[in-house]
Amino acid sequence: MTIPNIITIVRLVVLTPLFVVLAVQGRVTAAVVALAVLGITDWADGFIARRWNQVSELGKTLDPLADRLGMGAVIITLAVTGNAPWWMLALVVVPDVILAGGMLFLLATKRFPLPELEVNFLGKARTALLMVGLPLLLLASSDQGGPLWTVAYLISAAGCFGHAAAATSYAWQAWHLVYRPAKSPAAD
Repeated sequence: MTIPNIITIVRLVVLTPLFVVLAVQGRVTAAVVALAVLGITDWADGFIARRWNQVSELGKTLDPLADRLGMGAVIITLAVTGNAPWWMLALVVVPDVILAGGMLFLLATKRFPLPELEVNFLGKARTALLMVGLPLLLLASSDQGGPLWTVAYLISAAGCFGHAAAATSYAWQAWHLVYRPAKSPAAD
C-alpha cells in the first residue's frame, strides 16, 4: 500500500461520496471545494507515484478506476440535481460503460495481459476541461443563462465531447493492442 494508492482510495471512498452529499444538499460552495480537492488529489497521487518511484500495479488499475467512478458520480449528481443537462451525462457515462464492457469481455475471454493504454493529449485535455467546467457549472447553477454559467457550460460541453472522443481513441488503441495482426515471417 503506497502513499499514492492511499490518496486514490481516499479520493474514491471519502471525497467522491462527500461531493455527492454536499451537492445533493445544495451546499454549492462546499461541493465545489470538495471537487477542487478531488482534482488536486487526482494530480497528487500520480505526481507522488512518479516522483518517488511508487508506481504500482495496483495503482495502475486503481487510479483510472477512481477517475472514471469519480467523474461518473460527479456528472450523474450534476444531472440529477439539474445542474448539467442529461446529454452531458450520456457523453461521459456511456463511453465509460462501453470501455468497461470491453475490458470485461477481454477478461472473460482470457486475453491477458490486458492492454496498458497510453494516456494521450486528448485524454489530458478533456480531464482538464471537465475539472474546470463542471465545478464552474455547479458554482454558476443559481445564475443559469448568466455569463459565468455560459462559460462553464461551454467548457463542460467541450470536456464532455472530448471525453467521448478520448474514449473512442482509447478503444481504438486497445483494439490494436489486443487484435494486432500477427507479423508474417519475412520472405528469404
